[in-house]
Amino acid sequence: MTERGIESWTEGLSARECVREIATTLTQARSVEWIREEAGISSWQTAKDELEMLVEFGQIQAIEGDDGNTKYAPNYQRRYFNEIAELINEHTRDELREQIADIQGEIDEWKAEFDIESRGDLEATLADEGLSGEDVRDRNAVLRQWERYEDNKRLLRHALELYDDARSLHPGRNGSTDSTVPLSE
Repeated sequence: MTERGIESWTEGLSARECVREIATTLTQARSVEWIREEAGISSWQTAKDELEMLVEFGQIQAIEGDDGNTKYAPNYQRRYFNEIAELINEHTRDELREQIADIQGEIDEWKAEFDIESRGDLEATLADEGLSGEDVRDRNAVLRQWERYEDNKRLLRHALELYDDARSLHPGRNGSTDSTVPLSE
């Protein structure tokens, strides 16, 4: 730890880099002013210029806010495709299949544990009068994790569907197109 406690995350970054760090991690639409404040920079125009450049390159989106002013939001479509590309580039086809199997194994265990067939069935049990508050919290935690697992499974499935086409456009080291070798090796 430094004398100030925790070092500032902006240390060593330019104003534009600070704006970029904030803008590319947005979870909801925000104004230039909000992003400028979070980035810890004084120039509104610098923040605005950097945001417009990020929009131009598809990193974020500019949308009209409820107040008629422009707000900046994450580009979820680009993030999704980047995640698919990362999976394809860093894993073999077998590794992706194994991850799907692991996720399905967890889901199957929940089905057996709660004697249900689907996530919806589990959600329907939350109103059971025999459940304690702790039981309901546990089931809510499982429901949230189950939803994340389904999202991850869908992402992995899409990566597998696009695997061969994506690898042919981005062959591995030494010109390898062997799908059992991750591109990152």
